[in-house]
Formats: sequence, C-alpha cells, structure tokens
Amino acid sequence: MIFTNSFDDIVRKKTFGACIMFTIFPAYILFSNKVWLWYLPFIAILILVLLYTYLKMPLKYEVGQNNVLICRRIGNIVINFQEIERVDRIHHDLLKNSTSGGAFGYNGKFNTDLGKITFYATRRDKLIMLTKKDKSKIILTPDQEDEFIKDLEKCINSQH
Repeated sequence: MIFTNSFDDIVRKKTFGACIMFTIFPAYILFSNKVWLWYLPFIAILILVLLYTYLKMPLKYEVGQNNVLICRRIGNIVINFQEIERVDRIHHDLLKNSTSGGAFGYNGKFNTDLGKITFYATRRDKLIMLTKKDKSKIILTPDQEDEFIKDLEKCINSQH
C-alpha cells in the first residue's frame, strides 16, 4: 500500500527561506558586485546543498509484502520486516530543540529526547517510529498514520 506524506508549515517556511537564501540572495550578490567571481564557488556549493536535500527528500512510503520502501528521487531506502522490532506512534515534537534540517523535510540522523534517530520525514507531527532489532530508530511521517500502522503491523505479523 502507498502512503503519502506532506510538508507541515515549518518545513514549508524553511524550504521557502532556503530557496530564497540559496538562489535569489546569491544572484543579487553576483550581479550587484563587480568582483563576483570570488562568490561563485560559494554560490555553487549552496545550490548543490539545496539540490541534494531536494533529491533526498522522502516522496512517499510503500508497505510491500516483505518491506517498507521509503521512496526518494535518488537512493530509495528499504527496511525489511524481519529487521523491525516495534512500531510506535510518537505524540510529541522530537525536533523542538533542533535548529538543523527543514528544507524539504528532515533527513538524516538527529539527536532527540529519545537518543539518536534517523529521520525520513517531511513534518514534525504524525511521527511513526520504527525500532529495529539492532536498536536503531527510524522516523517516518505518513499522512495516513493510523492506516500505515495497521497495514505495517498486519504485514509484520503475517511474516512471523
């Protein structure tokens, strides 16, 4: 089954701000300053970082017969059901004290109240945490969180 994910207001604002900061502001510097060649490597790095986060953002989640697939433009993530120990709903914002992330979502490892967790998320609410047997934790943010949990638990139980 396919589950969509959408941006929350915080991610929308941070994405808009990053796009302005990484594209329009450098363009202004480029064309307003006569010594613009000095800024070119800096601007290229900023645009590459923005492009990288765009390509790595989760587009949707798929619960298949044997695994959960985190679909991204490049580098899909596959989590086999045999690796999953628990599925939990998290009811509070784990990133409330975090200042990193936010442009096109939250991707990567973040230090939270619950320890170091890998996020493949596009929002800070509707959090679903997968705890793997190796005790690593992954956060996903499907829009249909109840259906996602039911479908995932049903598939995991049918594997055992």
